Formats: sequence, structure tokens, C-alpha cells
Amino acid sequence: MTSQNFIKYKVRSDDNLSSLAKRINISETDLKDFHNQNCGNLPKLWVNNLQGIEVVLIPTNFITEEEKQVHLRKLLPAENYHPNFHLSQYSVEEIIEQTGKEDLKINYTTDLNFREIESRFVVDVAVKDYTKNGNIPDDKISSLSLECMKSLYPISFQLSDNGKLESCYEHQITVEKFKSKRSEIEDFYIGEIAGKYLNTFEQNISDEDYFLKQIQSALIHQILFPNLIWFHKKSVWQDKFVIYPNSFPLEFECKTENQLQDDGILETVISASLWENCSLRELIKGVRIEDENENDLLQIDISIHYFTSQTTKKLLEVKSSVSIWFQDELFQKHTLKLNTKLR
Repeated sequence: MTSQNFIKYKVRSDDNLSSLAKRINISETDLKDFHNQNCGNLPKLWVNNLQGIEVVLIPTNFITEEEKQVHLRKLLPAENYHPNFHLSQYSVEEIIEQTGKEDLKINYTTDLNFREIESRFVVDVAVKDYTKNGNIPDDKISSLSLECMKSLYPISFQLSDNGKLESCYEHQITVEKFKSKRSEIEDFYIGEIAGKYLNTFEQNISDEDYFLKQIQSALIHQILFPNLIWFHKKSVWQDKFVIYPNSFPLEFECKTENQLQDDGILETVISASLWENCSLRELIKGVRIEDENENDLLQIDISIHYFTSQTTKKLLEVKSSVSIWFQDELFQKHTLKLNTKLR
């Protein structure tokens, strides 16, 4: 209870904390906590007996913790996904810090367009304005990679009932878009290396399962398209995340906290810690290795802060980080910020 609206009740000789709380229809704990938080220099309440207590502060507009939780849950995004959850465009900033390497800062804009098809929602995703460490990549392979991905946009995906990327939508159309533009790309990017890259790219996007897993495992898509049930979790639960490129999903123990802010924003914090054993070699190689040394096991922590509007329930901003610790030292930290004002 944060309100300072109260009356000063003069204690009678037959009063105790229990009887007084019952009379005003709140719990003993709530009455005691309210008094102690607002009493200033007055004596605090510690026991049921009010002997020596002359005044007890009685709240005039009290909201119980249970009532607060009911109110808070009404402000959360619904568990069943609706496109009203997302804005049509987000600016994204990713920073990857790794021991022994130069920090990598990536900025780009993600455009989203939603369609309802046969009672399911499809999202068209497009990325633009990509920069690396503040510059448009100009090395041949990076430029070729960006040009190949650009040929696919927008890429369509079907969303699950709870908002996660579930499957490719009309995947063959995505493949055909690349094939139709490949000759234009080859006119600019010539040579054996470029040719091999284009062959591998076409082969990878043609494998629908492989292509979907690559998209789903990108940190941006795991965070931008969360399971909306996360927002409503009341107890600890387990879920899987991919936290390193081309590696396998790892199981984490997760918890949710919801916090109302004064500016009409609801902050939902998802905290997760690695639940299963994984070594650094396994993470990097993307395969399990038998009889790994226990001293090589990793500690991994994930923190995701979602900021949604209390009125529209739209996703306005995300601040997230994935920290990988090896032998008590930070091996890698991947932070991702998403909002409409980064640029």
C-alpha cells in the first residue's frame, strides 16, 4: 500500500491488532505493514497486543495485495496472441561482448505486417538499415549475405496461439524470390567464393526445417515473439532458449515479475538461469560431448525486461541480456534493446 490517505485511530483499552483489523476488514499483516510504513516517529506495531500504543494509522483507501494482483493481471497482454500486441516497426540494437575480441554493435530496423488467414495470424518480417559498429558493412561476404537476405524480405511466418514463431508460411514463395533475384546478385558478386556462398545459401533456405530453426533461434526473434504465457506465470517454470549461434536449445529455470510504473507502463521481467549442464565446448560446437569435465560447465543468465502500455497493452520496448560465464569469468555478454527511439 503506497497511498498516504489514513485516519489516526485512538486505541481503546480492549483493542488488539486482530480485533482492529477484523473491524476494518483487512488482514493483520496489511494493517501492521501500512501503519509501520507510514507512522513516521510514532511507535511501530510488532505484536498483537497494542499495550503502549496510543494511535494506529487506519488506511482510508486500502487495496489488498490480492486486489493489486487482480488489477495488475488485467493490464497484462492476453495469453492468446493478437497483432495489437506489436507495433509495426522497431529499432533494434545488439551488442556482443566477448573475451579477447572487439565488441560488435549491430543496429537495424524491423518492420512487421500482420495478416489473419483462416483464424491464424501470419507476420511478414523485413529488416532494413543494417549497420555494424556504426557503418554499412562493405566487405564482400557481409555485403553478399545482406543482399541475399534482402532478396527474401518480407519473410512470412505463422504465429502460435501464444505468439511464438511457429512455422514458415508459403515457404516456397520465399525460396522462389531468391531464385528470381539470384542472377542480379551474381552480376555484381562474381567469383568462386561468391558462387559457393550463393549455392549454400539457396540450399539452406530451401530446407524449410533448417531455415525455420535458424530464424527461430536468433535472439531477436526469441525476444520479439515471446510466449505470452510468460507474462502470466506465477511460479518458477522451465523453458528452452538458444543463446549461441548454431548451437542447440538449453533448458532454463525461469521466473516472472510484473511491476507497475507511474508513467502508464507495465514492466514484465523474465529472469532465467541455466537448468541443465553444458560445457563451453558443447555450446560452441553445437553438439553434446560425453564425459565433459565438471570444471568446464557454464553458468548462463538471461534477463528480459518487457515494457508494455497499461492501456493498449502494446509492446513498446525491450531490454535484454544473455551472460555466459566460464570458470567464474564472463565469456560473452549479448545485450539486445528494442524500441521505437533507438535511431
